[in-house]
Amino acid sequence: MATQPAERTDSLVAREEEPELPLVILLLVPHQACVDRVQATLADRFESEDLRLEISEALPAETITGARRRWGGTPIGFIAEDEVGALDALTAGADEALVWPPRDEAAIQGFFDRTKLRATLRRGQERLNASVVHAEKLTALGTLVAGVAHEINNPLTALQLGVEACANLLHPLGNVAQELQLWASRGWGASPEQIRALHEMAESGAPAHEGAQLLGEMLGAVSSIANIVRDLRIFARSDSGREEAQLLDANEVIDQALRLAGREINVVARIERDYSRDLPRILVPHGRLTQVLVNVLVNAAQAIREIERPAHRVRLSTRADGEYVAISISDSGPGIPPNTLDHIFDPFFTTKRAGYGTGLGLSISRSIMYDLGGDLIVESVHGSGATFILLLPIPDYASVRSAYMRQRGSSAVRARPAPKRTVLIVDDDERVLSAYARALGRACDVLMASDGREAIDLLSSGSNPDAIVAELALPEVDGKGLLEWLGRERPELVDRTVFVSAETTQQQFDSFLSTLSNRVLTKPVTAGALLSALNDVTEGGASSGTRAPGAT
Repeated sequence: MATQPAERTDSLVAREEEPELPLVILLLVPHQACVDRVQATLADRFESEDLRLEISEALPAETITGARRRWGGTPIGFIAEDEVGALDALTAGADEALVWPPRDEAAIQGFFDRTKLRATLRRGQERLNASVVHAEKLTALGTLVAGVAHEINNPLTALQLGVEACANLLHPLGNVAQELQLWASRGWGASPEQIRALHEMAESGAPAHEGAQLLGEMLGAVSSIANIVRDLRIFARSDSGREEAQLLDANEVIDQALRLAGREINVVARIERDYSRDLPRILVPHGRLTQVLVNVLVNAAQAIREIERPAHRVRLSTRADGEYVAISISDSGPGIPPNTLDHIFDPFFTTKRAGYGTGLGLSISRSIMYDLGGDLIVESVHGSGATFILLLPIPDYASVRSAYMRQRGSSAVRARPAPKRTVLIVDDDERVLSAYARALGRACDVLMASDGREAIDLLSSGSNPDAIVAELALPEVDGKGLLEWLGRERPELVDRTVFVSAETTQQQFDSFLSTLSNRVLTKPVTAGALLSALNDVTEGGASSGTRAPGAT
C-alpha cells in the first residue's frame, strides 16, 4: 500500500496527535480518478476528521487483513472495483464497502458516514462480548473457589506445621547461642567438658536429617502455592485483548488447568492423563486456552454428578497430526441427547439444572477457539458420556522462530519436565481399577480400561503407555487375546505387560502362561509388588519367567 501525497500526510500527522478525533482509513482501488474524486468529495471532512486515504494494489481480503494488523479496531472502509471485491473486504473485516464508481457524491458521503457508524457499533458489540466473557469467567471462578482454597490451604498447613517444627529444632540452638554470647562477653574460655555440655544442650532429639527434610517440604509447599497463584493470574488475564500468543506445551497447560479445576473433578471421578510425548508446541494466548480448558473441565465435573456409576473417569488426551494439536476431554457422565447435540454451542442453551450455569460457557469457549484459529467439537453417545475436542493449529516455522526470539530468556519457554511413566491398567472390576490408580497415582500416570477391547481401542487411538498391568480373565478380549494383539500391533509392549490374577485363574491359563516370560502377580497384590514389577519391565526388561506372589 502507498499513502497519499506528502503534504496530506503532514497534515494528518498533526491531526493524529489529537486523540479526540477518530482515525478513519479508506482503502482505495488503484485508480487515480477514484482518489481525486474521493478527496474532492470529502474535502470538508479532511478539515474536521482524522482521515487517511490509502491506495491498495493487493486483493481485498489481503488488504483488510493487513490493515487490521496495522491499525487494529480503527474504522476501515474499502472501495472495491466490483461486488465480489466488496464482499471479500467485508468478510475480511472491513466496516463498510463501496463499489466504484458510485452513483453520485452523496453515495461517497454516505459510505464515509456508514464506515464510522458501523465501526462504532462493532466496537460496542466487542465491549459487550468482552463483558459477557468476563462474567462467564467469574461464574467459572466462583465454581472453582472452594477447590482452589483447598489446594492452597493444604500446602499452607504443611508450611505452618513445618515452621513450628523448625522452631522446635532451633530452640536448643538459641539457648546455646545465648550461652556462648555470655561467655564471649565475659572473656571466658571453654573446657572440653563445657563444649560437650553445649553440644548436649544443642541436641533437639530429632534425627540429623530432619532439618533438611523439613526445609525441603516447606519449599515444596511454597512452590505449590506459587503455582496455584500463577495459574489464577493466567486465568484472570484470559479476557485481556492485550495478551500475546506464546509458545506453549499443551500438556503443561492442561496440568495448569487441572490445578484450578481438578478439585471439582477429584471429588467425583478419577483423572486419567493420556499425553502424547514430544508434541509440537502451540502458539496461543496462555490465559484464553486455560479459560477454555477450565470451562470444559468444570462442565465434565457437573455432568458426572448427574448420573450414578460404580466409578467415574475423566480422561485427558493429547494427539497431533501435521496440522493440529488435539486436546480431548472425555467424561463418563450421562452424555448429550441427540436432539440437543446440535445446539450445545448455542448461546444460553444449557442442559444443566437451574443454578449450574448460564448456558454461555461452551459458546464462549468455541468462540475463543475460533479466534485462536482452531475449533471446539463434541462427540457423544447418550448414556455413555461425552468427549470435547480442542483443535489448535500447529504454527509454521517462521511464527515459532519469531515467538521464540520474543520469549527467549523468559520463563515462557523452558525445557519440558521429565514425564512420569504411563501405565495402562486393564481389569473388569472398577473397584480394582480405582485401587490400582490410588496405589500407582503418585509414581505414574494411570490409564484404565475395563476389558481387553477397551484397551485395544485406547492403544489404537495413539495411547503410548510405558507398561501394561492386565487381568487374565476379561470379558470379550481376555489377557491372552490382548497379548496376541500386542504381538501383532504393538510388539514393544509385549515384554512390558504384567499379568495380575487370582491363583485359580492362573491355573486356567497355565498352558498360555508357561510359554511366556512375563511377570505374573497373584491377587491380592500389594502396591510394593506392583511397583517392583513395573520397575523391572520398564527399566530392565521382563523377568526370567518366575511368577511372583502378590506379597513379594
